Amino acid sequence: MRDTFLRLLSDNERNILYDMMEDEEDNGESSYRAKIILLKDEGYTVPEIRRATNHHDINIRKWIHRFNEHGVDGIMSKLHKHRSIKLTVEIEKKIVEIASKNPRECYGLPFSTWSLRVLAGYVSKELNLVDSISHTEIRNILLKHGIKYHRQSKITLGSSTDPEYDLKKRGLKN
Repeated sequence: MRDTFLRLLSDNERNILYDMMEDEEDNGESSYRAKIILLKDEGYTVPEIRRATNHHDINIRKWIHRFNEHGVDGIMSKLHKHRSIKLTVEIEKKIVEIASKNPRECYGLPFSTWSLRVLAGYVSKELNLVDSISHTEIRNILLKHGIKYHRQSKITLGSSTDPEYDLKKRGLKN
């Protein structure tokens, strides 16, 4: 089988790929994709890249083709295209303040508990953030300020609108 062709890289692309590969923790999948392109650029064949990266030939060829067509953007992980925004201490405090209030009672929303994704969307809109904030960043901010999020219970801060909620909660009514 004929080896997969990689177009010539510009110096700028090469530098970006090296940066992506070094920032493995931040770039995740994009890091190994950058490594594939750099190895190919150094003259390695697809089988040699497979042995070095432990990825299947089909995937290696896929990323080389995407890089040929779209450049660095073609190999960026969709999950990591989101740029982490820099938040000031004041914005973090506002996020914690919003998260610690009942969304139904304080903001007139149709639910009484926050999910991280809904909270992220609300915070981005409410604080007029230029870039949206991810639910992961919200989780990290809350943890930093001592608020734990549990997927099953969400961020529970208020009570139900059910008039018999307190009785049911205490087990006095079924």
